[in-house]
Amino acid sequence: MKRRIPRGAIIAIVRRDIELEKQTPAWLQEAVAFDHSLRLLPDELPIAHKLLSTLLEGQPGYKLDQKKFDAEVLISNLLDHKNKPTSISFDSGYWTKSRYKQTSAYVLKLVNEMQEQGMIELRKGYFTTEESRRTRIWATETLLDYFPKLSPHVFREPVELVELRDAKGKLKEYRDTGETHRIRAVLERVNEVNAEAHIQYRKFRLVAHLHAIFKERFTMYGRLHTRGYRHYQGFDEDERAEITINGEPVTELDFSGLHPRLLYAKEGIQFDEDPYSLVNENPIARPFLKHVLLFLLNSTDEVSAEAAANYWLFRNPGERGRLQEIGITRARPIIDAFKEAHALISHHFCTGKRTGLRIMNLDAKIALDVVHHFAEQNIPILAVHDSFLVQSRFENQLRKVMNDSYCKHTKGFHCPIK
Repeated sequence: MKRRIPRGAIIAIVRRDIELEKQTPAWLQEAVAFDHSLRLLPDELPIAHKLLSTLLEGQPGYKLDQKKFDAEVLISNLLDHKNKPTSISFDSGYWTKSRYKQTSAYVLKLVNEMQEQGMIELRKGYFTTEESRRTRIWATETLLDYFPKLSPHVFREPVELVELRDAKGKLKEYRDTGETHRIRAVLERVNEVNAEAHIQYRKFRLVAHLHAIFKERFTMYGRLHTRGYRHYQGFDEDERAEITINGEPVTELDFSGLHPRLLYAKEGIQFDEDPYSLVNENPIARPFLKHVLLFLLNSTDEVSAEAAANYWLFRNPGERGRLQEIGITRARPIIDAFKEAHALISHHFCTGKRTGLRIMNLDAKIALDVVHHFAEQNIPILAVHDSFLVQSRFENQLRKVMNDSYCKHTKGFHCPIK
């Protein structure tokens, strides 16, 4: 008769193996950077505050609100990616508050205290003239046992709703203007309305916090983004069709051929034809045509645009096979056809990313007006760059608001909505 191993012993062996795996250099290399935008769901906050009370026992209670906030963000990071370490800076100067960071250096005291209590493991970082690595931390079972294993605990709430990033994508400090104050106020209102709504995909509740991202200056990009656990912009069109808002089905409307039409409007021309079927009327070609035009608007020259388009074909073998069946095997003929069909705006092609970023800045202004209108009516709305989802009963209102906003920002021109 075989001897049965107790379940507790099996769990202990599994946990030991997991902990041993966590000591390897390869695992430490998978560290996720500390994210200041992570927050705990409301139901988890009392647990975090109870943990903090345990850690604070016998210590002064000043700046308690800041300490609670720091504990929430730290624990959120430890829970967000349980199977990967978090990299964290132990340079006190890093923790100076800014528009993008509201945590304080008290986080470092919490890390040390939690390590002493056995709630986290820690691998110290180092700095030399040749290389450096930040400290790695990760939760132990002592901490994880406080939280139900199968429930999500964390969501992302951007510290700053108006982000400015440099050419390398790093966050930049900036001086607020009347416009940045206005954008922030609109997004605060939109996020407030969306947070009060029950936005769901199948059995999962979705995150609908929006923030605006600008690139290098406030005249470039500016589109509205979501991020984090189950954010709706990470869903494809078919999945978004299954979303419900407060139990009601949604309708999604988007501008048709928005960017080429905006370029024509910039030239003072009302363009009424389909910008893609002018080149090829076969619907199979449409996804590739959209990408080719996108590359033309964001590349520095035609060689780069052609290379990007051909690489897209290489990375999408299914699309490539369907395109071959209708005689499309490479990008160059499509590029030439676009230049001829859109000769009136072709001087905007291949001028670097600035053309694309400035056009996206204009579509971001249109989008901001649309979401602002609905937030003022206390109606939840989901923006996916140039498309929008609302409860189906508001479809006609959405169509009108989209038309009005496009007309306003193009000085009287119009764009089809589908």
